[in-house]
This record gives sequence, C-alpha cells and structure tokens, in this order.
Amino acid sequence: MTHFSTEFFRQNRQSLRKLLGNDQLVVMTAHGVLQRTADTTFPFAQERNFWYLTGIDEPDLVLVLDGTEEFIIAPPVDAVRDVFDGALNAKAVTKRSGITTVLPYAEGWNQLKAALHAHKTAHTILPGPVYHQQYALYANPARRRLLEHIKRLNPGLDLQDARPALTKLRSVKQPAEIAAITEAVRITTQTIDALRQQQTLQAFANEYELEAAITAAFRRSGACGHAYTPIVASGAHATTLHYVANDGRINPGELIVVDVGAEVENYAADITRTLCSRPLTPRQRAVADGVREVQQHAAALIAPGLQLRDYEAAVAAKMGEVLQSLGLVTSTHDTDMIRRYYPHATSHFLGLDVHDVGDYHTPLEPGMVLTCEPGIYIPEEGIGVRLEDDLVVTTTGSKNLSASCSYDPSIV
Repeated sequence: MTHFSTEFFRQNRQSLRKLLGNDQLVVMTAHGVLQRTADTTFPFAQERNFWYLTGIDEPDLVLVLDGTEEFIIAPPVDAVRDVFDGALNAKAVTKRSGITTVLPYAEGWNQLKAALHAHKTAHTILPGPVYHQQYALYANPARRRLLEHIKRLNPGLDLQDARPALTKLRSVKQPAEIAAITEAVRITTQTIDALRQQQTLQAFANEYELEAAITAAFRRSGACGHAYTPIVASGAHATTLHYVANDGRINPGELIVVDVGAEVENYAADITRTLCSRPLTPRQRAVADGVREVQQHAAALIAPGLQLRDYEAAVAAKMGEVLQSLGLVTSTHDTDMIRRYYPHATSHFLGLDVHDVGDYHTPLEPGMVLTCEPGIYIPEEGIGVRLEDDLVVTTTGSKNLSASCSYDPSIV
C-alpha cells in the first residue's frame, strides 16, 4: 500500500508554482541510469525533487510546468532497450503523477522549445560541479545534460535555480511523508532489537554477516532496501565515522556501531545503536552512558523556533562536560579537543534523502524531521559509541520516532 496519492504530487506542483509565480516556466529532469562496469548499471535512484513533483521512478524523463500547462517528455524509444528493461508505461505515469500529457521525445522537445522562446526566464535545478571535492563523488550528469540542451535551444534564456523553493517545500513534511518515515523507522528499530538478542548477536563472527541479516530483515519487512550504505563497525572500526567496508571480524566484547536505515517509498530512516555481545567493561559503560546523557540533553532542546547554530553550540558544551568526566579533555571550552573526540554535528534533516534538504540558518518548524546523533570516538582506545534517533518537530517540542529501540549496548 502506498502512502502517497496522486493528489500529493499534484499539490506539490501547485505549491511550487505558487512560490515561483503561476506564470513561470519550470523544467526538471529525472536522473539517468549510471554505469557500474561495462554494460552493467547501478540500481536506479530517482532525482528526489523530480520524484517529489511526480512520484515517478523512471529514468530520463523531463517534467515541464508552463503556467497551468504541464507535460512529461519521454526519452527516445529504443526497441532493444524496451525488450530488456521494459517500455515506458504512459498510462501508469499519468495515474501516478496526475499529469495527463506524456509526449514522445521529439514532440515533447518541440513543445518545450516553443515554451523556452516564449519566456525570458526558466526555473530548473542548476547543476553543481562534475566532481564534489567535499564528498569525493561524481554528480549524476542528468542536470548538466538538461541544462546544455536548454542552452542550445535558447542561449539567451535566464535560468534560475528552483532549489530554494523546493527546499522550503520539502523541509516541512506533510502527513504522508511523516507516515512513510515512521514506517521506515519502525522497520529499522524492530530489526535492530531483534538482532541484538543474546544468541542472535553472538552468532555473528563478521561484520558482513550482521549487515546481511539487516538487509534480509529490511526486505522481509517490506522496505525496498537500505536508505544509504549501512555501517556495521566493530571495535576500532567504529572510530571511523563512515566506515562502510563491513568486512572485519566481530571479536567478543567489542562494541559494534550499527548505523542503518530502511527506505520506504524513497523516504529514509537513519538509526544508530551501539551493541555488544558481552557485558560491557567499566570503560565501555562510562563512554556509552556519556553518549546517552548528551543525546538526552540534545533531544530535549529540539522544538519550534530553535536555531540549529545555537543548538549545536549547546550540545557541544554538554559534550565537553562529558568528555572531561571521561578524562579525555582538560577543559570544557577547548573546542579543538572536544572535536577530536566528537568531530561531527549532532543533527541533520531527514526525508527523501538521508541528509535531506533544509535551511540550517532558519528556526525549526513543526513538521520538520531531523536526527539526533551524538557520538564519542576514542581511536587510541579502539572505542567508538554513537546513538541516533529520528525526531519530528511538533507544535510544543518534538516526538522521537525511534524511542522504542533499546539504547543499552548490552545484549538482552
């Protein structure tokens, strides 16, 4: 059963028109399929803004909003590709999106060309760099390809970035979105608690075995898989924040950071628990209790009107107190030392992307969903502990969607 009706996508398009101006031209592209090796591909993941406006999980489509008129341009027909991958079902596209006009490639681009020359401005998602140095990744080329095509048709067109308007819309979740996130969280938390049982957890000798069990449980529960590459980090591996190799041994008594999230209808959960197959040592217990203390302090701050900059500063101050009590820093005001053991932010937005769109410089509003994930990482001791919950901002504070998942690393 889907959480999203055709009206959800139709209303999203209408909201975008209202923000940009009802007479504006909007052109958006779907993602393309990416090469894995030779003629094999990575699993397709749709461009999230395109999905938000259409609900369509097909590659190489183009969405056009021209005032009150709207249509989708299909990719060129390739008979061989249609045999292997299946032909585009225009009726299914219309039923899902509510867009009644799905045009063949040549006809659609002819109609778009006329619209491009009838307007002085068009809105799209402007492409970023081909290679993102900060994240060490290559961008999907679909946006750049669309931009180049538009510029060939009308070189003088003023192209505006629709990203700010879409960020404003997407950052406050609608009830259907919160329902999908809640379902993803439920699947994730139930999976973690089932696997932490004594006989179950002790049976895993390697990180990849635990990862495989999580993957199987997600799929059995109806999720489409992982919302992001899972982290199963045992022992010293847990001191690397985004450790994703998941190929080490799980030694008895080591802490295991499990940072995973199921994906339901493109919406993500993002939950972290730290587990252990044996009773904790006093040092492990002290670090785990410290992280939990910081997390409780942070979660209590989340409410409408909160400025995330002030929030992060308050959490860092609390973390300084905990790190001092653990003998890791000598001053609660030594930012460099605090960041040595706590090198990341506490919260990020959550939704269609695990690190979802949102404005970190504006106050929180009801309906926003964000994580709360402090951690302490001590490389010299081979100890890493992180806890992460998913919270939705309410009119009076916040609701923890993952509160039912046990916080205690000890087996049960």
